[in-house]
This record gives sequence, structure tokens and C-alpha cells, in this order.
Amino acid sequence: MTLSRILIICPTKREMKFLITLAERYNCPYLVCGLGPGSTSFELTRFIESRGAPSAVILAGVAGAYQWADVRLEDVCLATSESYGDLGRQGASGIEPISLEGDEAQTEFPLESGWRRIIKSDRLKGLGLCCGPMVTVSCITDNKERAWDLHKRFKAVAENMEGAAAAQVCNHYQIPLFELRGISNWVADIDKKNWRLERAMNATAKVVEKVLGILSD
Repeated sequence: MTLSRILIICPTKREMKFLITLAERYNCPYLVCGLGPGSTSFELTRFIESRGAPSAVILAGVAGAYQWADVRLEDVCLATSESYGDLGRQGASGIEPISLEGDEAQTEFPLESGWRRIIKSDRLKGLGLCCGPMVTVSCITDNKERAWDLHKRFKAVAENMEGAAAAQVCNHYQIPLFELRGISNWVADIDKKNWRLERAMNATAKVVEKVLGILSD
């Protein structure tokens, strides 16, 4: 696979700074897509429409892990699917999905089949990744009740703010998406003194480098 056709995206400039040198070394285009699903959808679609569809997209950043998942801080997780976690309505039992008769709203996007087509299982195992579903929210979870609801409903390992939007765009254009997230904190712990942003992104950058090495073979 030609690395110059692999697009690397990050939600923020802070996350991208860990990957710019790597992207330039491998001649990969890169994009800061912004926080949240709206900005991610807009920036990624604009890139594809103006510069053509890349052969793969690597979304790299940090995420919060659900404490009930088999994940540790500073692990790097690869999303097997993405879902919009808080698209719906607030009900007595938390956020409830909505359905409108005659209108289909896709809220879940499988990713695993896409990246397994271009990375063999034996190469994947050597990366030391935690693989599992992820959830995208527009509003960060700040309590354990909502965290448990999202984890249970989606069987998710981690929560972020961009993945489902990137997955929806890539699904439309039939582009494999690798979403790699370094675990910087536990979901519902909003005290940033406890977060490990730098170490989580360093770990993520190392995995991205390994993935680019595999894709260049």
C-alpha cells in the first residue's frame, strides 16, 4: 500500500504534534479534524472531496476507558466498531435511542472487516493492541451511571468524541478506518490531574509507526 495515500487524522493540534514528524517521514497527508462529530464529518469530507479518497484513514488520539472493560491506562485500543452513544433522547433510564417511522438513522458502524482486509491477523497480534467497540459522545461522561449505561449498551471499551463521525464518512466512501486510541483516563474521572495524556499519545504514536511499517510492506 502506498503510504502517501494513507491519511492520518487527529482531533486536536496537541495530539497531532506527536505524529507530524512520523507523517512527514512517511510522506503521509495529515489533518486536524477538530473536536466532536460535526467538525470531524466536515473536515474529513472536505479533504476527501477536494483531494480524493485515501486508501486508508488512521484516526489517532486519546480516549477514556470504561473501568469495567479489560483495559489499562496507557493501553492503545483499536476500534472494531463505532457508535453514536448519545444520539437520542434523555429518558428515565438514561439516553434512549429514537426511531422515526419511515426514517432510518444508522448509529453503529463496523470497522473490523475493513482493517482486517489489509492487515493480517498475525501481524495485528504483534502490535499488543486491545481491540473492541468504541462509543462516540458529544458531551463527555462525568458520572458512573451514564458510563455504565454506555459500556453495557454498546459493550464498549472506550469513549471518544470523533470516531463514529469518521466511521460514517469512511463507510460512505468505502475507506478502511483504523481508529487507534491511547487510554489517558477512566470515563467519568474528569479531574485532569489524573489523566495521562502525554504518555497515552506517546504510546499511540509508537503503534501508528508500526502500522505504517506493516502497510508499507
